[in-house]
Amino acid sequence: MTPRQRSELYRVGVGLAALATFAATAPRLRGERPDWWLVAALAVAGILALEFPLHVNISEKVSVATAVFFAAVLLLPVWQAAALVGLLQSIDICVAAFRKVRATRERPPLRAVASSIVFNGGQAYLSTLAAASLLSTAGVSARAGLTGPGDAVVLVGSAGTMYLANLLFVAVAIAIGTSRSPLPLFFNTQKLVYVQFAALYLVGTAAAFAAVRYTWLPLLAIVPAVLVYHSLRQRVEMGRDAMRAMERMAEEVDRRDPYTYNHSQRVAIYTHAIARKLGFGSVDVELLELAAKVHDIGKIRVPDSVLLKPAKLTPEERRIMETHPRLGFDILRPFSEYAKVLDLVLSHHERYDGKGYPNGTVGRRLLLIAQVIPVADSLDAMTSARAYRGARTWESALEELRRGAGTQWNPQVVEAALAALGQTEREPVRQASAIPVLA
Repeated sequence: MTPRQRSELYRVGVGLAALATFAATAPRLRGERPDWWLVAALAVAGILALEFPLHVNISEKVSVATAVFFAAVLLLPVWQAAALVGLLQSIDICVAAFRKVRATRERPPLRAVASSIVFNGGQAYLSTLAAASLLSTAGVSARAGLTGPGDAVVLVGSAGTMYLANLLFVAVAIAIGTSRSPLPLFFNTQKLVYVQFAALYLVGTAAAFAAVRYTWLPLLAIVPAVLVYHSLRQRVEMGRDAMRAMERMAEEVDRRDPYTYNHSQRVAIYTHAIARKLGFGSVDVELLELAAKVHDIGKIRVPDSVLLKPAKLTPEERRIMETHPRLGFDILRPFSEYAKVLDLVLSHHERYDGKGYPNGTVGRRLLLIAQVIPVADSLDAMTSARAYRGARTWESALEELRRGAGTQWNPQVVEAALAALGQTEREPVRQASAIPVLA
């Protein structure tokens, strides 16, 4: 079973657990007479708030609906709050899928959409249920008010439970799908947004206590929540701006050597084509493209006497050159939210037979996604001239990929590269040139 299949199985399992819990407690839900005006106000506020999603990194996003969801925890009975939040989260996925279909005019992957609906609705339901149960057990609610410091501690604990449970469900799903530990993902995400999330929970708390008197007030909670959203967006954009600066630095590495000018851009194009042929999702394709653009950034710390030497390198100079994947990893390390990009940069010179560098990792032990850039990188290197050798023809380079499948490169990736790029007409790169366009 592949990591992606295990992740999908986990996601469906979470959704089924939530559905089973909902079915088992349905009699209790029916026995609680709802305040329809309050439920309607929270539903409308939640739907409006879900219009402000924000991608924290390349694969995770958050929403200001957190404020509304926590207000529901404080205002509604346990089972009503969980059901409402789970339903709203599921509706949001349906709306997002509909918008994507309308924009692309492509048939949606129904299995993936269904899995996303079940998982996101399920994890929201279970996270809300845990937070609401803690409040209910302690007898704390917005209607009852806070009677002392103990109630305030329980309220903070409920907010923390909801936040951490939600984050953990998502981190485990991503970790299983990428064969990584969930703890780094968990801590890296919360490190980025915990201040803004704390503010959203405060907004939800204030709205809930005020709604005891004014039922419609949760609608107004959108205003301060959106202000928090803009603060969070600014924080995230700062990280993205820094990553874009890294991309520009990587371009400057290419410019240092006229023989490799635009190398990283071409590698990104080939990587995109190969990843699509392998059937990777849009998130993984985007991640691979980003990693391809910065894969050689470590060369910025390689001396010109080595990087620009107009002859073959000596064994000592080659050892210096072979440090550039780890140097690139160190340069990008501050961008912890792009941890997977760091892994791809570090492994882009590893070989399928374990004779690569810097770690000599056997390719069979690497994720398939980590074996794409080595093929794209080698293809461009072979078809680009050096001071000490000419460039191979496109056909000759593809034939070399065939010969190296199973030793230097992953056979599955080579097969995808041949299928995706085999018909591409491309002249060998002898000097700085425009980025080629794939057929």
